[in-house]
Amino acid sequence: MMSGVFTGRSEPSGDLIESVGFLCLACLCVATGITFAVSVADTSAHPVHFAIEDTINPNDALPESLARLPRIGPARAREIVSYRSQFSERGGQGPAFRRAEDLRRVTGIGPATIEAVRPWLSFDSHTLGERSSADQ
Repeated sequence: MMSGVFTGRSEPSGDLIESVGFLCLACLCVATGITFAVSVADTSAHPVHFAIEDTINPNDALPESLARLPRIGPARAREIVSYRSQFSERGGQGPAFRRAEDLRRVTGIGPATIEAVRPWLSFDSHTLGERSSADQ
């Protein structure tokens, strides 16, 4: 009986399990890489186009909403709201802003800013009210 004698051989079943496990792991890595490559190639072949779904009416928007417009920010948003309030206090007829160009009356807003925000603005007819016969 050869109890406790080292023969130099390892168990073949242990080596086989390690080899199969390594092979499975390698296959999983390759499959993951192929899946990633295909998904990246698929999205680059079909660029995503974003559409403007929401617009902001500068006559009633909160400063936080106005601040999210391109080239506006918090300071200009406060200026828009301030101008709007002053317009009403001075007895201005109708809304302060009827079209994008009307925002030029606000300090710090020029032609470049108007063009940047134009797609994001709406001037609802119910907010604008009816024009008087003197306006027509």
